[in-house]
Amino acid sequence: MDTPTLILIYLGAALLGSMLPFLRTYFAHFHNLVNLVISACLEGGKIHLYRDGSGQTTGSAASPFKRALISYAGYTGASLVAIGLFYLVTRGDYHFVIYLYLGLSVVALLLWVRNAFGVVWGLSVTTLLTLPVYFRYVTVLPAYVNVEMILVHLSIFLASVLFMQSMISAFKVCRQAFMSRSNPKRKAALVQTKFVPAVILGLILFSQTLFAGYFFTLNFISLPFHFDLGMTTNLLTVKNQIWSALSGVFS
Repeated sequence: MDTPTLILIYLGAALLGSMLPFLRTYFAHFHNLVNLVISACLEGGKIHLYRDGSGQTTGSAASPFKRALISYAGYTGASLVAIGLFYLVTRGDYHFVIYLYLGLSVVALLLWVRNAFGVVWGLSVTTLLTLPVYFRYVTVLPAYVNVEMILVHLSIFLASVLFMQSMISAFKVCRQAFMSRSNPKRKAALVQTKFVPAVILGLILFSQTLFAGYFFTLNFISLPFHFDLGMTTNLLTVKNQIWSALSGVFS
C-alpha cells in the first residue's frame, strides 16, 4: 500500500478517534503538547494537561493580548510541525518522526509537564514510542515481526493525529472568537482579549488552517485536482468580454 493511501486511512482513523470519549482526550494532547511547549518557551511557566482534553500553561504574560499572540504562535507552530512530520514521512524518514516526537515528550516531561494526568499521559506516549525503537535495535522479537513496518505505520499515524487535531483545535478556537465574553465555552487563551482582536486572530487562524489543509492535500495525498491561482484573472477577463458584448448589443 502506498504512502498517500496510508495517510488517508490514518487521517480517517484520527478523525474517528477524535469522536470517541477516551481517545478524544488522548489524541487531543498530541497537539496540546506541541502547542503548549511553544507557549511555555515564549512565556515561561509549567504545562498542565487535563482529563477533558484541554491544557494550559501557568506562565503569565504582560497582557491578555500578548498572551493571545503567544497562544496564536502555539497553534501555528503545531500546524507547521504536523506538516513537517508529513514531509519526513513522504521522504521515507519514518524513524525521524518517532525520534522527534519522542524527544519532545521526554523533554516536556522533564521541564514543563507537572500535573498528575499530564505526567501519566506523557509516560504512556513515551512508552508507546520507545518500544518499537527499542525492538528495532535489540533483536528479541520473532523474525516474522517487521519492526520497520511498525515504525512506518506508527509514524504516519502520529503525524495524522497531530495534523487532524491541529485542524480541529483551530476551528474550535475560531468558533470561540465569535462567542460573547460571558460564554463559559470561550476559554481558549487566544480569545481572552477584547472582542475585535479576538475575532481578527480567530479569522487569521481559520484562514491559515484552510491554507494548511489545501497545502497538505496538494503535496501529501495528491488528489487529482488543484485550485487554479489564475482563476480570478480568467473570470475577470470573461466578465469584461461579456460586459463588452452586452454593451454593444444595447448601444
